[in-house]
Amino acid sequence: MKVTRPPALDISVITDDLVNEYLIGYRLKGTSYFHYDQLRHRITPPEKLDKLWEYLKLARLLSASWLSAKVWNEAMQQLVPPFVNNTATIQKSCSTVDRLASSAAEKERYERFDGAEYLMDELRAAESIASSQLEGAATTSRVALEMIKVGRQPRDESELMIMGNYRLMQYVSQRGLKKFDINEILALHRMAVEGIDDTKYTPGVLRQEEDDVAVVDHEGSVVHAPPPANVLPEALAHLCEFINLPHETANDENYLHPLVKACILHFFIGYLHPFRDGNGRTARALFYWYMLKCGYTAFRYISISKLLKNAPSQYVRAYLYTETDDMDLTYFVNYQCEIVSRAVREYIDYIQQIIETRARLKQWLYESGIYADLNGRQRDLAAIAIHQPGVLFTAAEISKRMKVSENTARDDLKKLTALGLLRRVKEGKGNVYLSPKSLREMKRWSHRTDSPRSTQDW
Repeated sequence: MKVTRPPALDISVITDDLVNEYLIGYRLKGTSYFHYDQLRHRITPPEKLDKLWEYLKLARLLSASWLSAKVWNEAMQQLVPPFVNNTATIQKSCSTVDRLASSAAEKERYERFDGAEYLMDELRAAESIASSQLEGAATTSRVALEMIKVGRQPRDESELMIMGNYRLMQYVSQRGLKKFDINEILALHRMAVEGIDDTKYTPGVLRQEEDDVAVVDHEGSVVHAPPPANVLPEALAHLCEFINLPHETANDENYLHPLVKACILHFFIGYLHPFRDGNGRTARALFYWYMLKCGYTAFRYISISKLLKNAPSQYVRAYLYTETDDMDLTYFVNYQCEIVSRAVREYIDYIQQIIETRARLKQWLYESGIYADLNGRQRDLAAIAIHQPGVLFTAAEISKRMKVSENTARDDLKKLTALGLLRRVKEGKGNVYLSPKSLREMKRWSHRTDSPRSTQDW
């Protein structure tokens, strides 16, 4: 079999010192995907910077994947297709979620510790809480978690935001493979914000021309003016077509890794800003739906908003870099992939801490002789308590979360209290049960008198 050899590359024609400087000083060192605004602080004089930018821009345009969806280009005053490039950060993040966030990885992981289902409920709520806090909810994570756990009615706008976001996240985790249309995007928004302040949010209704909607920074300066309201129906129609295309199974240039596509979906809603308020929550819910739809079940428990709210200016800047550079989505996707990788690693570290703590608890229960006094459900409850330091439990909550009667739940809590694994605290006319702050405190509680505690009258 004969194959025609390509002509040799004559590198002698590449004589510009700037190209060599770029290749040696930046590209071959794995330098980040810099925006012009970042490069201007690193390269002087301005003429040198502008020349380098020409080379960079041409290389990026030639290597890019162009998308079928369209976004509004303010400079051109029309909808244009955006593009995205691959980077080392994006590739590493895709590999991370493939290895650590798939349903197979999850199944193996949860077989290694007791009380997994209960504890995962705590993590399910984390994204709903953090996403709402990113949008301005003032409720603390602990108060919000207690509200969700016990099913208490929200008491103010912040709690209503969190509960609405929790409903939305529950929905997208169960939504499945149904195709998207504009009505479904409206439904996601309605589910997130309905009942908070309907005059302010107008649930499930696209913003109108008269709505004064803009993204502002902490000083009140406008950093993003969304596209005109009259282009939203067309732009969202393009987006829905893009959502429904099976990019993850394509065998050609249309292939997109699910993580890359999920980040792109996140960007589109945030950039188009189709609603008066609640756009960020809707955008992140769409991200989660797509990751779960593609089999990355760990994203039921992984919170990206916890990290985004720690550096909101970087989140906004990722949007601005894309918007100011001809809709090059690489800036936003690259930043989001960094966030996702960190969130996955934090999740894995958290699970590992659970496993290690459970092992120490189990060993101590055996050595102390307590293990034989507990049934499997009570051991699970002790394991849950040790990993939720200083948290109050109620019989009603345990009944609901562990699917037993309230009397059985109350008996379990009383027995663990009699053995010194929990402490009873009076609240109103009833009792709640406090978990220890550490295994060391649990040991101290269980041996805090000279005589071993009896369970005869629990």
